[in-house]
Amino acid sequence: MLSTPELPNLAGVITLSDVKQKGSGSYAADYVPWAKVMQLLNEKANGWLPELIKDHNGDLVHKAPNGTGYLCIQFVNGTYGTPVWTYAVMNNRNDAIAYEKISARDLADSHRRGICSAAAAFFSLGFELWAREEVAAAEQKVETQPEVQLQQSKPADKKKGRPASPRGSSAPTTVDTDGLIAKCMDLIQEKLDKTAQIGWIADKATKWNLDGDGSKLKQMTVDQLQSCIDELTAKPALKQ
Repeated sequence: MLSTPELPNLAGVITLSDVKQKGSGSYAADYVPWAKVMQLLNEKANGWLPELIKDHNGDLVHKAPNGTGYLCIQFVNGTYGTPVWTYAVMNNRNDAIAYEKISARDLADSHRRGICSAAAAFFSLGFELWAREEVAAAEQKVETQPEVQLQQSKPADKKKGRPASPRGSSAPTTVDTDGLIAKCMDLIQEKLDKTAQIGWIADKATKWNLDGDGSKLKQMTVDQLQSCIDELTAKPALKQ
C-alpha cells in the first residue's frame, strides 16, 4: 500500500485566463481544459501523475450496483500515492452511462474530467470552479491592464484627402473597428473602477477564448465589441 506524503497545495494557481466557458445562458459552465490542468500539475506538482485503478477483473471501468460505470483515479509519485478518487462515467448531460453502453469516447472523456476532479480534491487545483469561488485575474498579464489597452487601442489618424465614393457606388461599407475599440475603452473607464476594469476585460477574454498576446479588445470581432458597448452603456456611471 502506498503511503501519502504532504501533498502540494495548488489553490489560487489558476487565473481567469485559464478558465473557458461552454454553453450559454443558464446552461453556461466554466471549466479549465484538461490539458491546462495537466500542464499546471507538471509545472507545480512535478512527479505526480494520474493512474486508473483496475477492478478485480482487470478492467478500467468499475461496475456500480445499479449497472452504471465509474473510474477509480489515483495520483502517484514514486512510492507515494493519494487515496483513490471515484468518478462516474457520464455523458454530456452529466448522466451516468449504463456499463454495457460505455464507449471508448465515454471512457476517454470521463478519464480526463476525472483527473481534473481529483486534482481539485487532492491538490486544490481549480477548486474555485467546483466551490463557486472567485478566480483571480492574472496581474502579470499586462495585456489585460486597461492603461495598456487604452494606449494600444488608440485609433489611427484617418488619412486626409481620401476621395469620397461616388453616388450610386456599390463599394461595400466598412466598419470603423478602431472607433468601436475607442468607444468601448471610454465606456470601460467611465463605468468601471480600476479594480473592476482588469477583471471585466479578463472575463471577456475568457468567455471568447481571446488567447493571443496584446490588446484583448483588438482581438474581438465587431459583434463582440458591440456587445461590450451595449453592456457597458447599460451600466450606471461611476459616482464622482
